[in-house]
Amino acid sequence: MRVQITGLNNYLARNVAVCLSDEGHEVACLIRNKKFFYKHVPEKYGIKVQEGDLFRGALPIGFDKDTQVAFYFNQSPVDEIGIRMEMDLIALQRFVRALKFTDCQHLIYVTKLADDNVGAIREYLGRSRLDYTVVRISNIIGKGSVLMNILSSLAKSKLVVLPKEFAVSRCQPIHLLDVCAYLNKMLCDPGTYGKVFDVGGPEVMTYKDAFERYMDIAKLKKKVLALPGLGRPVSALLGRYIYKFEHDVAAAFNAYMRKDLVAVNNGLNTLYPAVSLSSYQASVREALGTSRPAPTT
Repeated sequence: MRVQITGLNNYLARNVAVCLSDEGHEVACLIRNKKFFYKHVPEKYGIKVQEGDLFRGALPIGFDKDTQVAFYFNQSPVDEIGIRMEMDLIALQRFVRALKFTDCQHLIYVTKLADDNVGAIREYLGRSRLDYTVVRISNIIGKGSVLMNILSSLAKSKLVVLPKEFAVSRCQPIHLLDVCAYLNKMLCDPGTYGKVFDVGGPEVMTYKDAFERYMDIAKLKKKVLALPGLGRPVSALLGRYIYKFEHDVAAAFNAYMRKDLVAVNNGLNTLYPAVSLSSYQASVREALGTSRPAPTT
């Protein structure tokens, strides 16, 4: 199957491209910079690369006419997700316009579970005359993922001081390969058309629980203090200067701690019961390189 992907600055998008290529699909990726892409994805995977910029309207001559499925990965920074709608819609409109000259049967729009602004996206896609699905993803567990970067950075600190929300807000981490398995099965499945799905792992826990379980797996001992009164500015300072998070990780840390990230529209569990989701423990062990989770079908 021929698949077109855009949004390759996104960690998940790059890994989905590799997974789909490994499954035998012909994958083409629209990116702004080839060097950045090949820094993360070796050429050995045989993924076709097209340079272009949806925001500036600078697109390649054309997508492959035989494209059957397309993925649009929302790249908006997590701390700006409420103000990016106009720019995202402009880029999405240009992407859809290009797809109209192909045989695309299904557009899959992938965003963060923290994104509550999918209404405008659905409204536009409903008018586009393309069959579409919106997928909102919870925290991903995988080597180099934002959640793993947060947990590993916290684990390096002698004393972990965090906002009280850390001990209250819930998350539903899911292994990277499980997300890829779901998206692979959705490619041309009419049962997903016109719907919104939330994707999360098999376990719901607080971020404090997730961190403590991470430390158990990594065989570390840390004292964790969840204190009230640590507002966003203080949390941002902790993340940036104490835990040494990169900018995007610091932004995610500040946003994730403030709300539950739990799947509500999790119908993919029923739609694809053959996908056996990896446990949190097995997922973290694999991401740390200590073992591999059970294979996902």
